[in-house]
Amino acid sequence: MSKGCVQIADMHLCVRPAKSLELQLRSRAYPLNAQQKKLAMIAKTTFRSMKRLSPFFCALVMLLPLRSGHAAAPVCHGPQVLEQRVREQPSARSWGALGGWYGEQKKFTCAVQAFQAAIRLDPGSALMHYFLGLTLYSSGQVDASIPELRKAIAMDANSVQAQLALGVALHQQGHAAEAEAAWEAALAIDPNSVTALDWLAKARISEGQFGAAIELLSAAPRDEDLTLDLALAYSQSGQFDKAAKALEGAVAKTPGSLRLASALATVYVQAHRYQDATTLMRRASSEYPADFATELLYLRLLVLQDDDADAQPIAEKLLATHSRDFDVLYLAGVTENDMQQYDAAVTHLKAAAELNPNHFDSRFNLGMALSHLKQYEAARDQLERAVALDSSNAEAHFHLAQVLRALGDTAGAGEQLKLFQQRQQATTTLALGQTKSGQAAQALDSGQTVQAIALYREAITALPQDAVLHYNLALALDQTGDFAAEQVALETAVQLRPRFAEAENQLGIVLAREGKDKVAEEHFRAAIAAAPSYAEAANNLGTLLGQQGHDQEAEGFFRVAVTMNPRYVRAWTNLAATLASESRFAQARAAIDNALKIDPGDADALHLRAMLSEAGNSSQPASAVPDAASTNPRHD
Repeated sequence: MSKGCVQIADMHLCVRPAKSLELQLRSRAYPLNAQQKKLAMIAKTTFRSMKRLSPFFCALVMLLPLRSGHAAAPVCHGPQVLEQRVREQPSARSWGALGGWYGEQKKFTCAVQAFQAAIRLDPGSALMHYFLGLTLYSSGQVDASIPELRKAIAMDANSVQAQLALGVALHQQGHAAEAEAAWEAALAIDPNSVTALDWLAKARISEGQFGAAIELLSAAPRDEDLTLDLALAYSQSGQFDKAAKALEGAVAKTPGSLRLASALATVYVQAHRYQDATTLMRRASSEYPADFATELLYLRLLVLQDDDADAQPIAEKLLATHSRDFDVLYLAGVTENDMQQYDAAVTHLKAAAELNPNHFDSRFNLGMALSHLKQYEAARDQLERAVALDSSNAEAHFHLAQVLRALGDTAGAGEQLKLFQQRQQATTTLALGQTKSGQAAQALDSGQTVQAIALYREAITALPQDAVLHYNLALALDQTGDFAAEQVALETAVQLRPRFAEAENQLGIVLAREGKDKVAEEHFRAAIAAAPSYAEAANNLGTLLGQQGHDQEAEGFFRVAVTMNPRYVRAWTNLAATLASESRFAQARAAIDNALKIDPGDADALHLRAMLSEAGNSSQPASAVPDAASTNPRHD
């Protein structure tokens, strides 16, 4: 009988052991070290404007892990030249230089005292309040840092760095909405601030507002972190092909980036493109043979592909250097199971299970190894634990049935076999739906819209309760002009998943196109209620209200849109048009300047600026300037 097959009663069944990669494109939602490094960059940029302050101050805001408790007060003795300067020529600048030196030495209490002395000499120095705030943050006094950063902003409203730092401090204290407001303010000052975009995108993603994150990043500056954020937003919304496309472009431009390559491999696995993932990581592994994370990911992919010949030497190599690493132990055990080296597999899988007792695959594969060694009681224990951890896994029920049969428990084996058959059907159906969905996305991307629609319908037949599939079908139907079918698909999507913001927004677009303004308005409002940061829905609602002559309310939603996404050119243009229609030309020009600061070549913004210029140079009535009603709600 072939490997993985068993005779139960009069049934001959074969299954392959489950191999779960557990690959995820990690959210990286505000890891402390990443925050600290970004703050260091912020401070370094600000610091350069202070020519006489010692450059070591940037070391202060490398922000070591936040300190807890209170250490004994240090003796504050700085370099003689700095000490002499503050004695003989005390000034905010000289005290600031001394504070920076203390910061480099991680004498934060002394640094705080120095910056406080600087502020006493120059209470209106935004920069010193900013540095004091950063110092307090780095010493673990996050609560105390917030008022200082607020003072810095009050004194210098255009300080991007202070807004960014304030956002981090607020986030650290759990004030998510206020933190996002600070980052939005930073982005309003500098629409190209990669740090603000990065943190805002992560905030949207952590809140499940994937459409808002995608919208924020779609026209963002080229940056590795932002590309990873965009791929994560696409991935978590089930748009794996779009995630792959974003990463493929970035990998082509930066082929040496292991972060990008690993993320792309993860997305390939999510899209069931296993061979593409393996090929990518084989290349990365050959280029960086000493990088543990790369080798580990490559090993995972080899195990998934049943490439035991290539996997085993890598597993042995990693065991030699990382003998207590959970993933290494687990993957080595799976490989040894495949190679029928069951004693070694038991040793490594037991060690893995001790490190992570609630890991399904470790328990499952350990049970498999023990079963092959005919240690059926121990195998039953491990497989029962595996089933308790994940009762949806068909293979676990199947192999538990084998073991129970060997132990003479025919009734128990029969029950497990029934569960296996039920779970196997569900697994097959899920795989079919996911495969068809991936094929549909690729067809749509290559311009084969009719084929994509057919494939999405096949996917929906397999997975009728998947709201995202109905939404994706609707977008494909939109390209063919079959708006009636699109509406049906969207209504199904929002019925299956209430508060599905993207589907609500698209449904509003379809209904507005049909002239059903009242119902369209309800769906735009529903989209905003589900995802308050969804600028596109706010812009679309503003446009609809503008068409109905409700200019004041329309203006409010355009302002919401540009607050949520300060890089949203269309919303800035619509806001400018609305203001101009009310003869508020100065504000309109400011809004259109913001649009052109983001995209200097935007045709609509350029046309409106020309008309505003004419209106400003003559007595041209407001009616000569187009209002937001000239722009239909749209899905960008």
